[in-house]
Amino acid sequence: MPPPYRRFSRVNLPVWLLVGATIVWALLQKRAGAFTLGWEQLAVLIALALLSATARTWVGLKDPRVMYRLSLPLVAFDLALITIATRFTGGYESHVWLLYFALLASEAAVMSTRGLTLMLLLTAVGYGWACAPMPPELWSNFGYRIASVSIVSWLMHQIYRSHVEYRLELADLREQYELAQERERIAREFHDGLGHHLVSAIRGLDLLHRRLQAQEDKSLSASLQTHLATLRNALHETRQIIQQLRAPETVDLRQFVQQTAERVAQNLNARLHCACPEVMPTLTPLQTLMLTRVIQEAFSNILKHAGSPQNLWVECKAHDRYLTIRIADDGDGFDPATVVSGVGLTSMHDRIQSLGGELHLHSAIGQGTTLTARIPLQE
Repeated sequence: MPPPYRRFSRVNLPVWLLVGATIVWALLQKRAGAFTLGWEQLAVLIALALLSATARTWVGLKDPRVMYRLSLPLVAFDLALITIATRFTGGYESHVWLLYFALLASEAAVMSTRGLTLMLLLTAVGYGWACAPMPPELWSNFGYRIASVSIVSWLMHQIYRSHVEYRLELADLREQYELAQERERIAREFHDGLGHHLVSAIRGLDLLHRRLQAQEDKSLSASLQTHLATLRNALHETRQIIQQLRAPETVDLRQFVQQTAERVAQNLNARLHCACPEVMPTLTPLQTLMLTRVIQEAFSNILKHAGSPQNLWVECKAHDRYLTIRIADDGDGFDPATVVSGVGLTSMHDRIQSLGGELHLHSAIGQGTTLTARIPLQE
């Protein structure tokens, strides 16, 4: 049996047991002469009770998740049935009113706060009609019954909401743990795999470079020196990625942006204009990770494709529950219409969209490039 139907059967069986127990009790009470209603009226009430239980079973078997969307009409029908049964079996003296407890306490867990409030109001009005007319000396007891039903139902509702919130927090902690484990695995693979191969290649090429210098082969030595510089830059970037992967989830985004921008501006011999607030808004671990990756990719593209820009602008701004990060340069630029989106640009778009945000890229030949990322902040 699939999990949704297994969960439904655990709920559906007690419903039928309760309906069956109530029918047996009503028949015994009628035979004992405790009710003034006739057998025809009792048969109608029993038929309505069976109809309610059958409707819940049919809806649940069709699709257990649909039953939650039909909670309000089903509960309203059951409330009306309990109210009629209470009035026909003695009003205030009838024990049928206890079914209000069973119905509302069970439904309080899956109903919305507004829906539960509406059902409690209908219960008070319906039970008041079922007990009317009522002597003044019973009003306090009547009020106590209504208060008891309402408070118990509300308590069940709050317990369920707290349980759901706890499970969401637990899921968030599990996500953070799995994210940290995955980052540690990737960092270890970088260190033991790519990093190790780069170090070996650099050492071998460095030894070859020294031999060529000894043989005074200047052209080949210069070419080899260029490739060595490229490999050393790749090794430096790899080590930075490893360090950032192993950094804590609560990395200071402002410090990260500023340090990365200063390093890029220094490598390009460009003037840095950085404007970020002293206190950045609180971000989730996932938001922090995605933004750092986008920022890394943006600065990496500037180093590779911007040429020799004179200025580098970096701006972070939080406004209207959104965080906007803007990175721009006045380098060579390009025509976006003639450039096919590569892995890096696609990855940046995907990361920002996964946070519910937007990424915009503006560039023109000779006019530099501007990248703007905008993500929503949590309440």
